[in-house]
Amino acid sequence: MPRPEPHPLALFSLKPHNPRAHDVVAHPSNIYLHSTLPDGTLALDVGFNIRSQSRNTLATLGRNDTDIIVEGSSIGRVQCSFEIDLDSRVVMLYDRSNAQTTQVSGDNATPFEHGRLRRVVVQKGLNTIIGMGGVGCDLVRFELIWHQGPIDTVEKVKSQEGIPCGAEENPRLARTVDEAPTVLPSQRMTRIHTPGERKLRMRYKNVGPPLGSGQFGIVHKCIDVDSGKFMAVKVLTRPGNLQEDWREELHHTLKREVETLSNISHPHIVDYIASQGWDGQDVEIFMGLKEGTLKSLVESGGGLPTLVADSVFPQMLQALDCLAYNGIVHRDVKPENILYVSQPGGQYQFQLGDFGLCNRVVDAATFAGSRMYMAPEMFRKGGQTSKLDVWSLFVTMLWTLDAGRFRQRSNQFKSVEDAQEAVLHAASNVDTVSKIQEMAAVNPKERASAAQMLVKYYNGVGLSTPRNRVPALTSSPFPAITAARAPALAIPALTTRTTQTKPRGFRENRNIFATAAQYRIEKARDPFSAQKAPRRLQDLRLNLDKS
Repeated sequence: MPRPEPHPLALFSLKPHNPRAHDVVAHPSNIYLHSTLPDGTLALDVGFNIRSQSRNTLATLGRNDTDIIVEGSSIGRVQCSFEIDLDSRVVMLYDRSNAQTTQVSGDNATPFEHGRLRRVVVQKGLNTIIGMGGVGCDLVRFELIWHQGPIDTVEKVKSQEGIPCGAEENPRLARTVDEAPTVLPSQRMTRIHTPGERKLRMRYKNVGPPLGSGQFGIVHKCIDVDSGKFMAVKVLTRPGNLQEDWREELHHTLKREVETLSNISHPHIVDYIASQGWDGQDVEIFMGLKEGTLKSLVESGGGLPTLVADSVFPQMLQALDCLAYNGIVHRDVKPENILYVSQPGGQYQFQLGDFGLCNRVVDAATFAGSRMYMAPEMFRKGGQTSKLDVWSLFVTMLWTLDAGRFRQRSNQFKSVEDAQEAVLHAASNVDTVSKIQEMAAVNPKERASAAQMLVKYYNGVGLSTPRNRVPALTSSPFPAITAARAPALAIPALTTRTTQTKPRGFRENRNIFATAAQYRIEKARDPFSAQKAPRRLQDLRLNLDKS
């Protein structure tokens, strides 16, 4: 007797769509998979209810020694299989026939194509009709009736035990020699010229709601239907009434982002996969998918701020040094643009992302960035160097550690002056970040580079810049403050608190002393620029961008 409803371990059921498919359902060898769908149709359940010979294989279909028997002279011994991708845990359909007579159809179908591996993702709303056998691949047709949505299906797969990670492919799934199809294909004509390799378009399906949106587009989580891997895609739609402006923005901003990412490979810079649509209405940029941002991690309480900071700080220094070595300035380093992936043992791998405002140092001149994280020289219309990013990383560490209650107070800053005075105050007086105060010098010439910080605190581990090209840090940007502190016996960790005696004169209005000390340094080094420099950053009174 068939089950009155689908098996609880089944992910989907194969509903027959033509008489040959009904014959498959009625085959004596397939009776053990019978269940009744809500409309009364007899179907075959596929999922963890089948004890397939390969643990990552849900079911095989074919003429002989398969989980589901499909008879016919045009059906291969192993015609096709439903398998689980061990990384993403999505279900994929593989065409295992030598004659390539398996195909998908229906709404939102992504059929097998020449030049691609013969595998596609199958899920609710995607590739829901499969056919096999004959030239038209339609002698036997089934509809996939899914019992849950795509996200719930992945979670159900993850919850099942006995799915090994990194398992080797089952040798039984190797391609077999099939019988000839029922109808011979048309004669193939020999071409005089063989075309070059055709660039295949990325085929994907969005998963869930958008991950975020920005000035240039929307970011979605998606799945590559040909590989089964999850990705992030940034979709940029051209405004209908701004074609010329769009082209200029496209080629000077978005192209720059893509070219930068495609030319750099670094473990702490977001991985670029591909882009397409530059000649059409929508431009799509594909990047590796991460779990979230530094901002979301800290605000959700997913990790202790001190442990997170000790991990993100050296990794971002390495990323910034890589950019600086390649002559690139990011110009928008902040918690929202630092992505992470969880690692074993409660560790995190962080990657710098969103290169929409990046530029080559030799070309960078426009006002760009998020105001609270901008370096002072950006507001003075001075030269833009990689030191911009160093300042932004220092502010990011203030926010991450909530040093001097910086994160709590950040929503109360009414001007850039307020924000930068808070930065200077913390650099001089808050123990958790005063150890890296070289990154917060107002004068970029006195500000430490990412390479110098890697050498000073991490013995140069992770450097992209050759060690012999990293100048030594000769002086502190805050000599008046530093002189009042006892020298450290050893290089402390970023988040290690130390108790140091401060003179009474520095307990009140410490930000004024820090700013005054910095002003004296700049005046001594460059009297003309110092005359234009603000004593307390009065010329930086710009409203913070709350958007």
